[in-house]
Amino acid sequence: MRWRWGAWLATLVAACVVGQQLNTTAEEKPSKFDEVVDDKMYIEPANITERPLQKRIRRGTVWRRYVRFPGAGRPWEYGPRSPRLVFRDLEPAPGLAPSWSHNQLLPEDQPQDEKEDDGCSSGSCQSLLGCWLAWGRVGESCPGFLSYCCDHSAAKASTSQEQPLPLYGPVTNDPRCGVSVKQGAQRRIVGGDEAGFGSFPWQAYIRIGSSRCGGSLVNRYHVVTAGHCVARANARQVQVTLGDYVINSAVEPLPAYTYGVRHISVHPYFKFTPQADRFDVAVLRLDRPVQYMPHIAPICLPSKGEDFLGQFGWAAGWGALQPGSRLRPKTLQAVDVPVIDNRLCERWHRSNGINVVIYDEMMCAGYRGGGKDSCQGDSGGPLMLERSGRWFLIGIVSAGYSCAQRGQPGIYHRVANTVDWISHIINS
Repeated sequence: MRWRWGAWLATLVAACVVGQQLNTTAEEKPSKFDEVVDDKMYIEPANITERPLQKRIRRGTVWRRYVRFPGAGRPWEYGPRSPRLVFRDLEPAPGLAPSWSHNQLLPEDQPQDEKEDDGCSSGSCQSLLGCWLAWGRVGESCPGFLSYCCDHSAAKASTSQEQPLPLYGPVTNDPRCGVSVKQGAQRRIVGGDEAGFGSFPWQAYIRIGSSRCGGSLVNRYHVVTAGHCVARANARQVQVTLGDYVINSAVEPLPAYTYGVRHISVHPYFKFTPQADRFDVAVLRLDRPVQYMPHIAPICLPSKGEDFLGQFGWAAGWGALQPGSRLRPKTLQAVDVPVIDNRLCERWHRSNGINVVIYDEMMCAGYRGGGKDSCQGDSGGPLMLERSGRWFLIGIVSAGYSCAQRGQPGIYHRVANTVDWISHIINS
């Protein structure tokens, strides 16, 4: 009994130490969507609640903010209206060779595994409490107060065994998918210039009550977005705008069109979690068919299980340009980021004190030194890759700890993991 009380006392002390560290590193409780652009988007403070979540943190606990709409009876995520779309490009991060092409990393330039030698044969050294909270397996002790080798692979393996993914059949694409009328625009806008009108004709602007998300048109009736954007939404309260370049602008070359949503299909394994949400993908069926135009066209879906490791994708949306900023750009933004290995992504985060688990249906894209990333307001938007003159949807903006910070790349849903389910939904 004496030993058990001693063990509990030691654990309590460790919890206090960890809690103090979290309080000193997290400057505030950030929310996934924390800004609004006009007064119409503000909700009475009494209707706002918060709980721990995955988005926007340097270290420690992340927080998601919810708004309870009158009469809805269920909480919603809320966020900013992000008006318009541009490309932005920054200088290469330190240590990344500028010889990388926009489509493929050269073999000698592949991101290297930077795992430090902490004496652990498997996993990495971290606090006992932190390992328990991340559902890791505690191994041998290592230097530091109550520090042990923590292996996260067992948790990932058990999760994948519990729910094997069913096969939904072959993947089919719209014959006109992936063609942009502005194929040359991407090379001219690097450095902050605005993208040409219609560069990403599949980009969707989605309104869910007061929330704003992105999405991708995949055929005449369907738009793919993030599950966390619409999991608690009623289809009647969702609107999808296609062909927009400058939000609410009346001076664009061609008009934008707004559609209602007839049905929302969220992936059957979708799950809200304190970290990145699981199987974060959903399909919206529009209330009428889309007429393709030069500035409105579908994007292609990748093959099942296709791997894009080391290749460069483009993330696009109307989200924030700086973490924590209340301002939104006037035009659509896009940024090029390399796809990195999931285990490397975990280690980069752990070097910043963030014990995140990147599951197989997730992928990371970004630079070790930061500088380029998706941000608040971009959720649900595409991570896309150009290949042989066609664009493919390879990822969906899902989560991130702050934006463009060193060692904290963006977390995306891996479309190739669930593309057969997406194809089944849009063709049924």
